Amino acid sequence: MKQLFQSRKEAVIVIVTLAAHLALLSTQIPKASSTPLLRNWAMEFVLPFLRGAVGGVSSLSGLWEDYVRLRVDKEEHERLKSEVEDYRQTLLVYKEEVNRLKRLEVLDLVKAALNRPSVAANVIGGDDRMGYSSRVVDKGSSSGISWDCPVINSEGVVGRIVHVSRNSAVVQLISDLDSGVGILLETSRATGVLRGTGQQTATIHYVPPSEEAAPGERVITSGLDRIYPKGLLVGNVLSATSLQTGLQQVKVAIAARMQKLEEVLILKKESTG
Repeated sequence: MKQLFQSRKEAVIVIVTLAAHLALLSTQIPKASSTPLLRNWAMEFVLPFLRGAVGGVSSLSGLWEDYVRLRVDKEEHERLKSEVEDYRQTLLVYKEEVNRLKRLEVLDLVKAALNRPSVAANVIGGDDRMGYSSRVVDKGSSSGISWDCPVINSEGVVGRIVHVSRNSAVVQLISDLDSGVGILLETSRATGVLRGTGQQTATIHYVPPSEEAAPGERVITSGLDRIYPKGLLVGNVLSATSLQTGLQQVKVAIAARMQKLEEVLILKKESTG
């Protein structure tokens, strides 16, 4: 040993050099299970920023998907809502048509029962000012309609024709203040003249006090006015009041609903020839 190393100083230098060489070799050997210190620091520093960026992108992506989904749902909702409304309107149209056909069917039965020339008409206008109650219908002289033709519907007497043009006519309702209908109390057989009040009620004049007008009694046409044929329903008795003249005034509820007239039957005048 003394011959290999001339002095202690040389031995120390050799030992240190060998140790340094071994350390250098150890750093150059790859290790699959470990990460270099510098790379580890870099990853620890960058990781929070990567997490934030990825999380932000994910959040924006989620918000956009939610927005698109809500937009699609809203459009689908509006489309379904529109379809439902269309179906509802269609059902209303069908319902109205069914109701109209039912009313026309009843009018046909009335027409057949009367066995008198007549024509069905639609109410297309009206006037209820200052107690003057009238309706305009879509049939006129071209359909054989003339002045004083009686007008009825499935509920009862409506009125009479007072003006006629070629394709339309004006009906004076029995609720009009200037109207007059010869009537007959169905049970007591008392006669009188029915006058309108401008409302859904009317009054019977010239009823003797000896005649009993019971509430609910049916009031029908007498035929004595030579306008309305005998036996048509006019209304029902509401009450009777004695007057100072010694006669009675009978209040009547009109059977035909004047504010809801749609289809009517116009009875043509019977030929006198």
